[in-house]
Amino acid sequence: MITSSVHLVHSSPPSPSEPPDPTDNPDTPERLPWVEALHGPESRAGSAALGQAWEDLVRGGLRPLRETITPASVCLAAHVVDRPCGLRPEDAAIVASVLRGEPRKAIAAEYGIALSTATARFLRALAKLELADRNVSLPLVLAAQCWAGAARIPGARSAVFDYEGRPCLALGVPRPVTSHLTSLTPVEQEIAQWLIEGLTRYEIADRRETSVYTVAGQCHAVFAALRVTGRYELIRRAVDLGCFP
Repeated sequence: MITSSVHLVHSSPPSPSEPPDPTDNPDTPERLPWVEALHGPESRAGSAALGQAWEDLVRGGLRPLRETITPASVCLAAHVVDRPCGLRPEDAAIVASVLRGEPRKAIAAEYGIALSTATARFLRALAKLELADRNVSLPLVLAAQCWAGAARIPGARSAVFDYEGRPCLALGVPRPVTSHLTSLTPVEQEIAQWLIEGLTRYEIADRRETSVYTVAGQCHAVFAALRVTGRYELIRRAVDLGCFP
């Protein structure tokens, strides 16, 4: 399961014309080794980097470790490992379908299985990848969508680096610019950003200093306005509407 870094920063993303300067403060998230690696000369850019990372994950070659949210990006560090085996191709396809926002009823019908069976296989597959449905990291959700051809994230980056004597992979994607979701109010745009980035309703309520019931109503309003039913479909809609410049 992903361990959230203590350096998580959930502020509004900066203007593209004013990127943060990682040299300003050595204690900022931008100076963490997996974040620094993404800015190094050996890093790879574009959707292909995400698609390759997804293939490495489902074949058993990555173990997600820590996530960091900087003012400009969402970054994930994963150990490079060599598991005996990864997911079966059909299970990998089911996971990718769910993460790209496909309704689980449609997925079950496609594979000729019961809805409960499709859900159980999805959850077992996530557990095998050491992930949890509640907080699949945004870089991994976008990696699955890029691999499936449902998204293009030109600003994505990946890099191999060493951490504590072990080979690791860093993935980074731009933070969503939810002001592009013009059908939402400013408050709903903020809620949408935090949902996309993986915060729970309780965490959002804590940040907004309001009740979880109020946040639940705001989440429902976001989903209704964008005609989506959950976080993964919300992420895909945000991609389609240009929220990842």
